[in-house]
Amino acid sequence: MEKRYFTEVFKDPFNFDLTAELDEIWKTMAAEILDENPVEREKRIAEYFKAVQEDLEVAKWRAQDEQFRFEERRYLVQYLRAGLWDIQAALHVLRQYLASCQLYPNIAKVSVPTLLEKVWSRKLIAATEYRDYYGRRIYFFRPGVWNPDEIPVNELFAASYIMFEMLAQEEKTQIAGITMVCDLTGFGFKQLRNLGMEQVRCMTSFMSGAFPVWLRKIHVCNNPRLFGVLYSMMTPLLDDRVKGNIIFHGSNFTLLQEQIPSFLLPKSLGGGGELDDEASVRILKEKNAYYEEIKDYTMKHT
Repeated sequence: MEKRYFTEVFKDPFNFDLTAELDEIWKTMAAEILDENPVEREKRIAEYFKAVQEDLEVAKWRAQDEQFRFEERRYLVQYLRAGLWDIQAALHVLRQYLASCQLYPNIAKVSVPTLLEKVWSRKLIAATEYRDYYGRRIYFFRPGVWNPDEIPVNELFAASYIMFEMLAQEEKTQIAGITMVCDLTGFGFKQLRNLGMEQVRCMTSFMSGAFPVWLRKIHVCNNPRLFGVLYSMMTPLLDDRVKGNIIFHGSNFTLLQEQIPSFLLPKSLGGGGELDDEASVRILKEKNAYYEEIKDYTMKHT
């Protein structure tokens, strides 16, 4: 059974300050969840920095006239946490992340918040200001609400990518990870036929470690039989850890509401109203220039 670090789900506004000292509970979580050791910290950072500099695959993304952002301290720590402070594991995550950027340029080129207004207006994805009993940021994904005739599939995936990119910059989320709620209300043939193997590979790669943040639990709700077709395509590409973190609820939300209180859930999940994505979308738009830089850098190297 997973250890609960908090007695209630609590509001924790988005915070990207990496200079403030963590509370003791978060230091304990970092040690227990990530094997983070303050005594070894600086040594591991230096070793990983050296490994990044010497890696031939990573070198393809480095230009002499550019500052390589993945050698900045905040990114070194981010990827070490994603790799449980193992040098080679952290390097593997970085390689996978960079490879994904190259494999999916059609997603990268629209990964800018101001280009994705239709996604935000339909509330297809939402990161809440709340954390669950395990300290994880709570994230909602609603592909059944997605109308492919209005929103290209690459825009849907781009919105998810930049939202996770934002969450991965939070120190607490680097430690505790993310709880995802996937609400499949309305998911049908229209959505399924717009999800090809390219999208399946992208999803499974992300879920299996090609992104520097831990996706700790995935609650799949209102899943129709048709979703089984998509999941059967995904299963061979998912590792056992990810498959073990997926819970299929169907239309029974009892267990879900034991993990996430109903006031955070939309009506389709037995909750009281609409998803509140105002804060997360506002912050994304405030960071628009940052995402423009990432997009330009990615397109330059693909």
